[in-house]
Amino acid sequence: MLSMKEKDLDLLYKYASECNFIIETGGGGSSTKYLSKAAIENDAKMITIEFREEACKSIEGTEHMIGWSVKYDDIVKKGEPNFIDMKKEGAWKRYLDGRVAHGDKSAMEGEVDLIRKALVKYSDKKLDFFFCDTGEYYGLAEWNIVKKEIKIKGYFVIHDIYYPKSIKGFKIVKRIRNSKEWQIVEQTETKQGLLIAKKIR
Repeated sequence: MLSMKEKDLDLLYKYASECNFIIETGGGGSSTKYLSKAAIENDAKMITIEFREEACKSIEGTEHMIGWSVKYDDIVKKGEPNFIDMKKEGAWKRYLDGRVAHGDKSAMEGEVDLIRKALVKYSDKKLDFFFCDTGEYYGLAEWNIVKKEIKIKGYFVIHDIYYPKSIKGFKIVKRIRNSKEWQIVEQTETKQGLLIAKKIR
């Protein structure tokens, strides 16, 4: 019998196997390995965006773009309506995206805006699978970028969807539920949760 985590990973592989252009943010873990396997088997283009170079360098089948998926102006910041403050005081200081969200623009070192750069670089391809596995402050920013770029019948996939255990994606899930352009095809009951939505119009 599959573990709860393995069920999420198998679903990632299942839907990515249908696709030709895959972008993942927050890569480097088991998800990247499952997605890259699907990409290799389907001769698909896969890009992993991650600001820690060491997280991705040993995974084959994916082009690694090292840096930030979004630019500073995209990130949800303190004082904005969609900002979510961490429950534990000071916890945000451990994470670069949290520092940026609290106004420390200098924490955003290296290349930025990599989702848009990837889409321009491969403008001959249509994005049909986007996996969002990043932080609460720029997951919503990523959704705002890719929701119009994903082709009809393509997928937006997000991990960490249950509040308050994990606050990375629950606001995105609300937007998907309220949209006539998206249909939820999978939502798991694992500890953190995985949601797969298909663009239908």
